[in-house]
Amino acid sequence: MNSTDVPGNRLRFCTRMRPVTSAAVAAVVAMFLAGGSPAFAVAETPSVDTSDCGDVIQLAAPGTWETNEGADRKTVPGMLAQITGPVEQELSSGATSVVTVPATTTTTTTATATATTTKASPTTSAGSSSTSKPSTPSSAPRAKAREIRVVSEQIPYVAQVGGPVAGVVTGNSVTLKESRAEGLAALEARAGQLAKACPLSKFVILGYSQGAVIAGDFLSAVGNRQGVVDPSRILAGVLLADPSRSPSTPDPEADTATTNPVKLAPTAETMIGPNVTGQGVLGTRDKGMGVLSERVASFCAPNDSICSLSGKSKAIAAIVPLLNLTPEDIPDYALNKGLELVRNVASASPADLKKAASSVTTQLTRLTVAASVNPATLPMELARVVFASTMLDDVAKVVNMPEFDALVSLTHPEELVQQATEVAAYLLLDAHRSYGSYTVDAAGDSATQWAVKWITAKAQAA
Repeated sequence: MNSTDVPGNRLRFCTRMRPVTSAAVAAVVAMFLAGGSPAFAVAETPSVDTSDCGDVIQLAAPGTWETNEGADRKTVPGMLAQITGPVEQELSSGATSVVTVPATTTTTTTATATATTTKASPTTSAGSSSTSKPSTPSSAPRAKAREIRVVSEQIPYVAQVGGPVAGVVTGNSVTLKESRAEGLAALEARAGQLAKACPLSKFVILGYSQGAVIAGDFLSAVGNRQGVVDPSRILAGVLLADPSRSPSTPDPEADTATTNPVKLAPTAETMIGPNVTGQGVLGTRDKGMGVLSERVASFCAPNDSICSLSGKSKAIAAIVPLLNLTPEDIPDYALNKGLELVRNVASASPADLKKAASSVTTQLTRLTVAASVNPATLPMELARVVFASTMLDDVAKVVNMPEFDALVSLTHPEELVQQATEVAAYLLLDAHRSYGSYTVDAAGDSATQWAVKWITAKAQAA
């Protein structure tokens, strides 16, 4: 392992979490993936000439609304341009770069025991041990490195979400599911083509937001030897605001994250910078990054719910998937929700079932008595049932669905404020746009600056 290995769109959308939210996140995925085959045609992959080949080829998957199927392939737009451009400049100039990566803690759980192992800290090319935080290159003078030719391209695709709702404005009703599939197909086609035409080139795969889920899917397939290129051809992967980010705190439902990111599976990507709770809104990738886990760096800004959705983000988890439903999806959606409700009730604990049944019986009796004695008091009694009893909370434990959780949260003033704050942060997307500014290490580097130094150092060490 060389010294720079990492263990391991504006996207306007918000699967597998632990109890209470396991069904919630599963529901998010089920709704996103509902429907038939993607209704898109992947754009024809252009031919390759010698100018497309370099020592390093950077393939960037932009975020939502940052690109389209007819975009100029040679122009990397938006957030990822803050990485690709500087990397080209650094490597073509022959400037040296050294960056250390954080030591990682890997936690694995078996049926009989739980073990936590801290991996040995990798060393920098200057020979110093890495610390718990990424650091920047030393300011000491160094010899000029060899010049490295870098070629950068974006992956054009219909980068949108919202389905028919977005289609009213854009004229294109493509859903997240379709857009994700199109972007992955386009990335695979271009990477496979370049890999054959440029046999000596190494690849850097980058993605931001919706593009990060596409880039992450590509890296996961390659890392598990199911992709279109050999894993040895991948120099690095960078994911900004990945909607499928693996959790980096043992309990995704925790109010606060662990001080440092924790690697819960050996094949997971590694988060760089401040740790956050939750996980990506689309749930984690079952196979992780495979053999590429040490070459994929992931960044998630604090309060960016796209990559740190937790069980507390009930309103987002419930509402956002509806934006991607087409009229054709509604029958399947209704059927899936009905089946989910049946499964959840059937799998609920006897204690929760008993408590919910008792609460419902008690409150229905109260309402029946009020209606028979003095019908005028019925509205007030109904309000007490909703706002002053535990009935809805007791039922929510049995139902275990995001839509019902969101409804119940509206009956608790403190949760109502929290959900409003979550939704406002999601809609404004301020945290989601902060990857060029929020600090990830003690030297003051932003996520994009750290990525530039990391990629540069890896290319020089290759």
